[in-house]
Amino acid sequence: MKVIAIANAHALAHVSRLLEVAKVLRSRRHDVMFAGYGKYLEVAARDGFAVRELAYVSVEQVVSAVRSQRLWELYPRSRIQEYIAAEIALFEEERPDLVLIDNRPTARTSAEHLGLATAAVLNVHMSNYRQIPFFSMGNVLGDGSFPGVSVLDRIENAIECTAYDQLVMRGLNAIRREIGLPRLYAYEHEQAALTFFADIPEFNPVRRLPDGASYVGPVTWHNSLPAPRCVSELDSRRPTVYLSLGSEGLADLLPQLGRLVREGMQVVVATGAPDVFPPEVVPDAVFLEQYVNVDLLLPHCDAVCCHGGNGTLYQALQAGLPVVVVATHQEQAYGGKRLERLGLGRSMMLKRVQSDGFEPVVAALRHVLADGGYRTRARGFSGHFARYRGAEAIADAIETARRPR
Repeated sequence: MKVIAIANAHALAHVSRLLEVAKVLRSRRHDVMFAGYGKYLEVAARDGFAVRELAYVSVEQVVSAVRSQRLWELYPRSRIQEYIAAEIALFEEERPDLVLIDNRPTARTSAEHLGLATAAVLNVHMSNYRQIPFFSMGNVLGDGSFPGVSVLDRIENAIECTAYDQLVMRGLNAIRREIGLPRLYAYEHEQAALTFFADIPEFNPVRRLPDGASYVGPVTWHNSLPAPRCVSELDSRRPTVYLSLGSEGLADLLPQLGRLVREGMQVVVATGAPDVFPPEVVPDAVFLEQYVNVDLLLPHCDAVCCHGGNGTLYQALQAGLPVVVVATHQEQAYGGKRLERLGLGRSMMLKRVQSDGFEPVVAALRHVLADGGYRTRARGFSGHFARYRGAEAIADAIETARRPR
């Protein structure tokens, strides 16, 4: 079977999820190539997969749109036509048996136009089936059992999906109509004939599962990098914080890390890019790595600080570690609010740190490290992941669906 894995390559999680599936498929003698646009395509190339760059939204446009919540700026009709033309040209050239998608909504339309089979990996909160909206009253009140919260959440979900459908996906639906494809509603553009939710229901519940969709658990990056060089240098008497800057970056925090050191912490930073901070001014007990093998690092850590992307959240929770989220936009804030609801960490917006200073981050980390209840709850929550096989489950389902009958 020939598969094209096509992702929003501005974010490591979207590439790495498909990469984990691709490695399983390759081990079973299937041919997988990657396509997309963004710096994290190199991660697939490093693992020996062919890659093809396709025109798409720039990272600057993505960051601007998601932080301002002006998401309609991402998909002007003229650019959508350009993206679809590039995808169709690639699919016609390569003639794949299946297109595997992660956060590139035009790809479903391109594949369906050519009659190609599709599968998609996404998170529940980027679907129409989420039980908890981005702006949940339960999160505001801190208690999901408050009378009427479930009704308010259903109303808010309907409002959010309608707004996304009309403001963000209108141009893509117009193109679908012109080429004879049925209309999709809101986040259905992120889905496919086979939809895999890289979540667990205890963290991201659904109202119902649509046909062809299933939970597969987190599909987190398991790279072959050695243990970070700093592991042998860590002081076992001091708490260790893993700081992931994320695909869009929390570089604003880097100059403040000396404050954590003065609090008695040591910090391992995954930068995602080389040379983000002059090495000569890196404080003692702060260790910089471009990419990190978290499987080998997290057993040495006591807490995680990140922007709230699902990939890093699930890596931390699988390791039984509490998390402090510094979210740059509402999708990340969603994950942070879920952590707080479940008693697994603390959350704030980057805007607050930029306006109030670094003290809220210091205070949140100090709190989750000092209160053993966070670690106890995180260790208990880690047991929810044992029944999932992530990438293997996706590969199994794809092979079953493509098997001749």
